[in-house]
Amino acid sequence: MKSVTRRRNAASIKTVLMSTAACAIAFGGLTMVAHAQDEAATAPAEDTQVVIVTGIRKGLQDSLTIKKKNTSIVEAVSAEDIGKLPDASIAESLARLPGLAAQRVGGRSQTISIRGLSGDFSTTLLNGRMQVSSGDNRAAEFDQYPSEMVSSAIVYKTPDAGLTGQGLSGTVVLNTVRPLDYNKRVISVNLRGSVNTNGEIVPGYSANGNRISLAYIDQFMDGKLGVALSYAHLDDPSELQHSKSWWWDKQGNDSVTGLPRLGNADAFGLHGVEIWSTARRQTRDGYMAVLDFKPNDNFRSVNDFYYSVFDQNEVTHGAQWYQTQWTDDIHFSNVVVSDRGGTPVVQQATISGIAPIIRNDNNLRRDEMFSFGSNNRFNIGAWRSVIDFGYSRSVRKESIAETYAGYGTDPTPVSRTFDTIDENIAFGDFPQLTPGLNYADADNVYLGDVAPWGGWGHDGAIRQPKVVDQLATARFSGVHDMDWAGFKSIELGVDYSHRTKEKGVQEWDLCLKGWNQTTNDCHGTRVAVDAADLQEPTNLDFAGFGKVLSYDLGSVLDKYYDRRAILNEDNLNKYWQVDEELVTLFAKMNIDTTMGGHGLRGNLGLQYVGAKQTSAGNEIIQRGSPAIGQWVSTSKEYGDFLPSLNLIYDMDDNSVLRFAMSRAMARPRMEDMRASRNASVSLTTQTWSGSGGNPNLKPWIADGVDLAYERYFNRTSYIGVAGFQKVMRNYIRNLTVSDYDFTGWTNTSGVTPLSNIGSFTLPINDDGTASNIGGGKNVSGIEFSGALDGALVWDKLNGFGVIGSFSRGWTNIRSGDDIDPSKLPGFSGDVGNLTGYYERGGFSARLSYRYRSAFLGETYALYANRAAARILADDQVDAQISYQMQDGPLKGVTFLLQGYNLTDSNYQTQLKVTENKTADGSSYPEIYEEYGKTILFGVSYKFQ
Repeated sequence: MKSVTRRRNAASIKTVLMSTAACAIAFGGLTMVAHAQDEAATAPAEDTQVVIVTGIRKGLQDSLTIKKKNTSIVEAVSAEDIGKLPDASIAESLARLPGLAAQRVGGRSQTISIRGLSGDFSTTLLNGRMQVSSGDNRAAEFDQYPSEMVSSAIVYKTPDAGLTGQGLSGTVVLNTVRPLDYNKRVISVNLRGSVNTNGEIVPGYSANGNRISLAYIDQFMDGKLGVALSYAHLDDPSELQHSKSWWWDKQGNDSVTGLPRLGNADAFGLHGVEIWSTARRQTRDGYMAVLDFKPNDNFRSVNDFYYSVFDQNEVTHGAQWYQTQWTDDIHFSNVVVSDRGGTPVVQQATISGIAPIIRNDNNLRRDEMFSFGSNNRFNIGAWRSVIDFGYSRSVRKESIAETYAGYGTDPTPVSRTFDTIDENIAFGDFPQLTPGLNYADADNVYLGDVAPWGGWGHDGAIRQPKVVDQLATARFSGVHDMDWAGFKSIELGVDYSHRTKEKGVQEWDLCLKGWNQTTNDCHGTRVAVDAADLQEPTNLDFAGFGKVLSYDLGSVLDKYYDRRAILNEDNLNKYWQVDEELVTLFAKMNIDTTMGGHGLRGNLGLQYVGAKQTSAGNEIIQRGSPAIGQWVSTSKEYGDFLPSLNLIYDMDDNSVLRFAMSRAMARPRMEDMRASRNASVSLTTQTWSGSGGNPNLKPWIADGVDLAYERYFNRTSYIGVAGFQKVMRNYIRNLTVSDYDFTGWTNTSGVTPLSNIGSFTLPINDDGTASNIGGGKNVSGIEFSGALDGALVWDKLNGFGVIGSFSRGWTNIRSGDDIDPSKLPGFSGDVGNLTGYYERGGFSARLSYRYRSAFLGETYALYANRAAARILADDQVDAQISYQMQDGPLKGVTFLLQGYNLTDSNYQTQLKVTENKTADGSSYPEIYEEYGKTILFGVSYKFQ
């Protein structure tokens, strides 16, 4: 099949490129050493020629300069020019750095894992200040930040005591331009169009998009006042084809023949499936302004403003159904069984007694983000001082609507018509599912719940989550020069932050009109959709299903449905608020001395982070619908000391050996800290049980050791190797406590408990002794990286270059429960990147490949909830070609062509091991998705 061919091609590309990366780094290092020695012997005493580097090499040169000079172990990416990062998004650029990997959401890189740890373990700063997140928790969603507005991004892999708000795995610092760093006016315009090769898979939703950005930088008052203004518009549609296997299990005996339904009592078959096409229209408008004022050498004030609006309109059309003896009396024929992991598994069959559910969904989302910061540097006597303050706010509003329909014209609620479907299950590809009925026939497909068991209790649903995140920060610090025992200066400071995050979800059942409001049965009269409300049917031929009925939810919802508010305990538990006040005291002594005749640099520092956290939520005091909750609030105060040491030993002018030791922390997930809780007494066992959040959670804590070697050969060439180990001193797990004291809880069951001691499931701080799922504490790894300028190998390769990295990690930490002890979230054992480029005479070309091995990731699940998924290995190939006019009336104009996901890399997950698995212990496939290739073409103009 086409997807199998793509996977084979991708595997071949991966093997070749990863081998090339390793060889390039190793061979390049040896070559550069030899060349550098020859160059040192023949180089003139003075370099009289100034070479201006632009484009890819300019971005690489700036990044390596940051990496080499920083006293922490860092990775960096810099814009090649004003408003021009080397990729379509910040996340794509960060994912190419050594030890970093991206998780794709809907085909786009969104969250970043640093050294095998998920985004929950890292923090993101904008111009050195902590930022809010538009998601449910703390992890930054990088698609909120236009790449055109970022001049550089620095990833700190080891802590620096002077950098507050750091993460446990690392800290991503996004930096915008400072207009006084430029000595002239700059005007830049970028225009790009895009197309997705999947085409218009949902009729009426175009696969074509565009990007527009404008940037203006200027200086006034004889260079004392600088201004930077920028605007970035993104229209980025995506087209997604999706299939999902619900679960796999044995089937019992056939009700007619009395023989095993699958022909083999030990065979496993698919028990439920879904297929659909999704079109996303994603638009974002970002605005930024920077005022840079420096009246004299003793004072400088940089003030930055950022505002963005991100809108997403997602439309899904498809089908799903159960095919299990536990729901319907299904019958199998023409069964073909294949071996999978030592277990017989049904690959082909004809199945009768299936009632497909036609889905028409519409998800709307709007994110608004505002950020302001003011950094003021001045001198107070011998102290170089900084006062910095900032404020950021994010508001996310969503509307997630789903509706159901099925074949058959019977208006009776929950009436069903059965079909016979030929199935061919291709593991690692789309299944082929051929129905006997036409599900695009508007005369025979009626609205209504056609699920088994008498339906799902409604004919549709709408959920509207809202997340508001606000953060205020203030910082005062000063640096004083000194000359004592190898220390050159001392920095002292205090940082204060106050953050409030709240979430709530309004939910409604959709009941077709005519539903019985007396009995509260949310199933109304099944009805056909008027021709005026219909859209062109959506084609599911990628899964062999043909077309399905499609309609516009905007015109259908109020016309055919009533809303019934969902007011049960599950809904009340989704309302919570977390308030945090953090005071960080820090001291750092900067080292600049010699040891053994070589330079020794670095810093020794200590932070004390005092925290006061207050969490609020609903404690359920009456179950049912409507449930009644009592708003409760709990506060906790504590403090943590975080020492850090960074040492750099200058072996010679171009070789450095780095060593770091530190203690780092990551704040708990906001959702885990919620005070929402729910408990009851069992009618049968007369014992308490419940679940909820934990307002008393303390942070993750880890001790880390790093060792790295870097050799620089010129401004765009180096080799590096780094090793690290983190030992978790405190980990947060979701566990069931069997001796929880329910004294004081409201008992709504009407049953007198045998005891106030019962079981409660909640996130807890675990030092490895609170659970029996492993108790492992270590995360370690090794990273190889390098960049090679072709001219160092051979003069005729001037303009060619290669950049590559490979990381391998190990962990013995288990994050799951006793039944499903999955690995640490976000952890991938292998991560690799390789980029080859050519740049000369205005022409530029680049081909990039990146790979990430399988990992446990966080995804959206049912009812707008988050869930863990076993995501399989992911790789992607991107390319770019551009030409900048060198003279004439078009001088400064650049023409650009880019391609992303050129091998049409798919996205796959597996069912968790709590589900049935094969004889060799492997898991069954779950989700398979394809996003298509994205091609961008455009033009940019820079005037200065």
